[in-house]
Amino acid sequence: MCFFFRTFGTDNNNNMKHKKLFIALAALLMTPAATQAQQLEGGASINGFFDNSEGDATYRRADTFCGTHLMPTITLSEKKGGKHHITAGYDLLTEWGAKPELGADGIVAYYEYNTPRLKFLLGKYPRRKMQQEMPDYLVCDSIKYYRPMMTGFDFQYVGSNGHLEVFLDWTAKRSETVREQFMAGIDTRFVKHNIQVGMNAYYYHYANERGGSDIGHKPHDNTVMHPYAGLCWQQAGPLDSLDIRAGLLAGADRDRATDNKWHTPIGFLGEVNAVWKRLTMTETFYAGGRQQQYGNRGFGQYYWGDTYLQSPWYSRTDIYYTIFDDHHVTLKAGAAFHFTDKGMHFNQLLTLSADIGTR
Repeated sequence: MCFFFRTFGTDNNNNMKHKKLFIALAALLMTPAATQAQQLEGGASINGFFDNSEGDATYRRADTFCGTHLMPTITLSEKKGGKHHITAGYDLLTEWGAKPELGADGIVAYYEYNTPRLKFLLGKYPRRKMQQEMPDYLVCDSIKYYRPMMTGFDFQYVGSNGHLEVFLDWTAKRSETVREQFMAGIDTRFVKHNIQVGMNAYYYHYANERGGSDIGHKPHDNTVMHPYAGLCWQQAGPLDSLDIRAGLLAGADRDRATDNKWHTPIGFLGEVNAVWKRLTMTETFYAGGRQQQYGNRGFGQYYWGDTYLQSPWYSRTDIYYTIFDDHHVTLKAGAAFHFTDKGMHFNQLLTLSADIGTR
C-alpha cells in the first residue's frame, strides 16, 4: 500500500466547460438519429476500497486509504456485436470524509476496437481493460486506487496460448509548471502444457517543464523488467488453481540532475498464488540489489512500484477471502503482511467491485 498523491483541477471555468461538453455529447448520442444504425448502451461501475496499514515505516509510512469510484458511461457501437465502440463517461472519486470535487481528471473518453484476437484502445480508459493487472512491484496498490485510468493507447493480441500487450500511458502534459511524464510498457505471457513464460516491463520518462534547465530540473529515466518462467494448473489436488513463477527483477535508473549515472540493481523474484474455494493466498519474495535508488522522493513520479523493493530482501504474503462473487458484484476482505530487513508492516483490506452494463 504505497502512498500516492492525487490532485484535482481547480479551474471552475474549465470544469464548467467540460461538464457542458459531456452533457452535449450524451444528449447527441441519445437522439433517435444517432441510435437507428448503432447500438447505444448505458452502464455504471462502482469500486470501493478500504486499506489500512500499520507497522514499521522505514520504506513506507502507515496510512489509511478509503474511497469509492463511481463511473457512469455511455457506449456507442456500430451495431450489436460490432468491432468498433466509442465510450464516454465520468469517474467520480469520493474519498470518505472528504468533499468530492468535479474536475477534468475524471473525464472518461476512449475508442475501442475489439475482436477475439485483437484489441486496441485509444483515449482515457480503465486500467482493468489490460489483459492482466500489473503486479504491485511494478504499479503498486495505492496508484491503482487513485489512478485507475490510463491515458494513451493499448494494443493487445490474444492467441490460443497467451497474449502480447504494448501500451503507452501519458501521465502528465508538459507546461510551465508541470513536467512531461509517460510510461511505455509491454506485458506478455504464454502457457503450454502447464508451463508458462512471460515478461512485464516498462520505461518511465520524467522530463522537464517547458523551459527545462531554466527551472533547474533535468529528466529522470527509470526502466523495470521482470522476465519469468513457471508452472500453472487450473486444478492441483484440492486447489482450484496454482500458479508458480520465478524470474529476475532488473532496474535501470538514472537521474540526470544529480550523478547522471545508470544504476542497475538486479535480483531474484518468486511468486506463488493458490486459490482454494473462496480463499486466495499469494506469496511474493524478492532478494537482490536495492531497487529505486533515489528513494521515496521519486514515488508517484518516476517510481510506481512497491517502495519495499528498496530493501535488499522483501517477503509479502497476501490472504484474501471472497465474501461473495456473482456476475456483477465482487466483495473481498483480506490482509497483507510485509517483511523486510527493518521489520514488519501489515495492512487490512476490504474491496468492492460492481459493474452493470459497462464494457
